[in-house]
Amino acid sequence: METARHRNTWHIHPDPEALARRLAAAIARMAQEAITARGAFHLVVAGGTTPRAAYALLPQLGRDWQCWHLYHGDERCLPPQDPDRNSLMLDTVWLSRVPIPARQIHHIPAERGADVAARDYAAVLPPHAFDLVLLGVGEDGHTASLFPGHDWGMEKNGPATIAIHDAAKAPPQRVSLSGWRLQYTREM
Repeated sequence: METARHRNTWHIHPDPEALARRLAAAIARMAQEAITARGAFHLVVAGGTTPRAAYALLPQLGRDWQCWHLYHGDERCLPPQDPDRNSLMLDTVWLSRVPIPARQIHHIPAERGADVAARDYAAVLPPHAFDLVLLGVGEDGHTASLFPGHDWGMEKNGPATIAIHDAAKAPPQRVSLSGWRLQYTREM
């Protein structure tokens, strides 16, 4: 199983804008490296304000959009047009501005409910490692929709997605990639 190279490298940035610029540049660079090496770039996106600013910069930095494949690390079980949906944020700030083929944008169908959406989303994940997984850490220590004190699905033979029914942060129903699937990546 191919997984991320685990290196501890800290990058300190003077402000959120500098962080967003650095993140966007790194994503664009890693995309080009993956496309050159393998013909495609498979990216798992995170929600939140920090990556949002980086996503807004990507239309100016990225290229070869026809080779990009996007997945979500998690999603809230809300209607598609709810402003708290990660997919709506991504569409608004980035995807509406670039020509990534729609068949290569894999939003979690969380409006179907946690159980159905988790099952359906697992079926669209690639069998190979992602090229890059973006993760944030919430104020309560959660990443994706994996909350402290809950099962993160770290067993490699377990499901690739998890239906969350009791998230510690509203809304309680969510879908998340499991811990092992988030780690099945070349870079984190």
